[in-house]
Amino acid sequence: MLRRLLPLVLLSTAIASAQLPGPPPGVSFPRPNLNAPPPPDTAPAAPLPEPVPVATPNLSSAERRQVIETVAARLRSSYILPEMAQQLADSLQSHQQQGDYDSITDGALLAARLTSDLQAVSRDRHLRIEYSASRLPAEEGGPSAEEEQQYRQELVRSNCGFQRVEILPGNIGYVQFNFFGAPDVCGPTAATAIKFVAHADALIFDVRQNRGGDPAMVALLLSYLFDRPVHLDDLYNRRENKTTQYWATPEKVADRLPTQPIYVLTSRLTFSGAEQFSYDLHNLHRAVLIGERTGGAAHPTRNHRINDHFFVATPEYRYINTVTRSDWEGQGVTPDVPAAPWNALVAAQKIALTRLDRTSVHPLPATAMR
Repeated sequence: MLRRLLPLVLLSTAIASAQLPGPPPGVSFPRPNLNAPPPPDTAPAAPLPEPVPVATPNLSSAERRQVIETVAARLRSSYILPEMAQQLADSLQSHQQQGDYDSITDGALLAARLTSDLQAVSRDRHLRIEYSASRLPAEEGGPSAEEEQQYRQELVRSNCGFQRVEILPGNIGYVQFNFFGAPDVCGPTAATAIKFVAHADALIFDVRQNRGGDPAMVALLLSYLFDRPVHLDDLYNRRENKTTQYWATPEKVADRLPTQPIYVLTSRLTFSGAEQFSYDLHNLHRAVLIGERTGGAAHPTRNHRINDHFFVATPEYRYINTVTRSDWEGQGVTPDVPAAPWNALVAAQKIALTRLDRTSVHPLPATAMR
C-alpha cells in the first residue's frame, strides 16, 4: 500500500483487557473526514502521501495508455469479484479502442472519467482512480511513527467521531457518531459514551452522517448490545484467499445493554462501516432501522501505485454476513421504517416512546422535535 499520512485502520490492541480483531495487514478502510462528511457521490479513500512538488506536462497518448492498461491488469488480478473484474477490464479497453479517452490530456480529468466509467459498470463506490499533480513516492510501506502519532492525535481531538451523547425525554439514550476510529485509540471514548446511556430504557444510534472506518470498532460497539458472543461477519481477501472473522464479545466490555430496544438512524450518507453496523444489527433482529437506504459500499480497498501521478484504490475485500451470507454492496441497507433524514430522530423517539408505553407520561417537548 502506498506510504501515506496514516493507515485508515490501525491494528486493534487491548481495550479494557480485551483483544479485538484488527483488520488484515495492508487493508484500507475509509479514513474519517475529521471536519465534515464527504459529498454523497464519493467514497472516502486513503489520502495521498505528502506530495513532492513538480511540474507535470499534459498526458501523452503513451502515458494515458499505460495508465489504462495498468488499471485493467490490476483489476483482473485483485478486484474482489473475478467475473466483475474481467468486465471492468474489458470495459476500459473497449472505451480505449473506441477512442473515448483520446482527447483527455489532463490527469485529473482522466482519473475522474476512468472512475466514472468503472463505477457505472460495477456500482462499486470504493473503486476509484486518483491523480496527483505532485509526484507520488516510489516506495511502499506503512506510516512513520510521527505520522501515526499525528493521526492518533487527530482522532483524540475529534473526540473519535462522537458528536452528541444525551438522554432524551422518556429515558431514551441518544448517541451520534460520525466515524469508527481505531479501537486502541477510540475504545475509551466509546466506553465513556456507552456508560453515559447505560441506564437508558431504549437507545438511538445516529449514523446518518457516518462514513465508516475500522470494522474492529464496529465489533467493539456491537459488543455492548449483546449478552453472548456473536459471530458478526467475515472479511474475505480474494488475492490472499484469506478470511478474517469479526465477533461481538460482550464478556470483554462493561455497561452492556443487551435487552434495551435499539434504533439506528440512517441516510444515503451512511457508508461502509456504518452500513456494516446497521446491517449486522438489522439481520440479527437487534435493532429497528429508521431513515433512508444507505450508500451501498461493502468492499474495502487496497491502494496500488500506477505511476508517478496515479494510483488505483482497488476493492480486494468483501464482507460476508453470517446470517445472510451476503453483504450490502451496490444496494445499501434498507430501513425498517422509511423516513427523511431530517425526520428520522423524531420518528425514532415516537416509536420508542410508544413501545415503552410512555407517550402520555413523558410527552415530547417542542425542543426535542428536531
